[in-house]
Amino acid sequence: MDPKGDSIRDRLLSRLPEPANLDAYRKEVAVLLAKNEKGFRREKWGTAALLLLAVAFLIVLLTRNGLRLDTPAGFSYAGSTFAFFLYALAEVLKHFINRARVDLLKEVKQTQVQILELHALLTNGGARTSSQP
Repeated sequence: MDPKGDSIRDRLLSRLPEPANLDAYRKEVAVLLAKNEKGFRREKWGTAALLLLAVAFLIVLLTRNGLRLDTPAGFSYAGSTFAFFLYALAEVLKHFINRARVDLLKEVKQTQVQILELHALLTNGGARTSSQP
């Protein structure tokens, strides 16, 4: 087996919280998810502004210099505007990927909290059943 994979597995397993610290972990997860959502909202506004700016540049290109592509200046302006538009589209793609990452993180953390709650319930329930006559 790959030693690098073992180290990643060991690091992930070492980060699991104890069921006794469930309330603190639940608060920590809520803070982490709130921070990710806040950053995502900021990224969403920035991406939308960048895309609107790129579309505005394309409109200006098509209305003002669209017919002057035979000159070097017009061709250079069209190329840089098109490159800026491609950059804006890449940022939109990055935004959708980050949104999927945040959604996946939220699901994983919710599942992890549920598993820890079940583990705590089983350990508390097991203690009660063993003390009964």
